[in-house]
Amino acid sequence: MRSLDFKRRQSFAVYESKRKALQAVATNQHLDISLRWWAQLEKSKLPRKSSLSRVHNHCVETGRSRSVISFYKLSRLHFRRLASKGAFSGLRKACW
Repeated sequence: MRSLDFKRRQSFAVYESKRKALQAVATNQHLDISLRWWAQLEKSKLPRKSSLSRVHNHCVETGRSRSVISFYKLSRLHFRRLASKGAFSGLRKACW
């Protein structure tokens, strides 16, 4: 399932190097103010969805955005369902 999260991660990967280069120029205090202003202006023209802060973890199976276990990239509900079926080796439900 290709979710919105996947598209945003792809968009971030495409624009990452350009965004970082413009950010380096915009924050460099040794450069002329007009050049720094230009870099900031060019950075603002980039698509908003290409920003790293817009990337949010989503479950790769269901697309759920809340309570995602980042190591497995699964929501807690789907993770629990798969763990109960024994899909993960060495993982057991704790009971005492």
